[in-house]
Amino acid sequence: MTKLLYLTEIKPSRKCARQLADWLKANHPDCSFTEVNVDRKASPPQNGGRYMGRVDGPAYWAEPDRAADRQAILDGARRLLA
Repeated sequence: MTKLLYLTEIKPSRKCARQLADWLKANHPDCSFTEVNVDRKASPPQNGGRYMGRVDGPAYWAEPDRAADRQAILDGARRLLA
């Protein structure tokens, strides 16, 4: 089970998305950045036909003692996807 940590419907540049994925891998390897763009023919329909980028983590990230880590993910995503 995963926990949604960050969601964006504004598509970042390829460079920004790669930077976030690399930053997550280096700093929070148990989290992942996933992109869904249903305008592409290869993707099954999701998100009502719009772009969706999301950072997911394991279910234990919902625990209160992980609040600082969740905030770091939020700050990192906002900084790198801007």
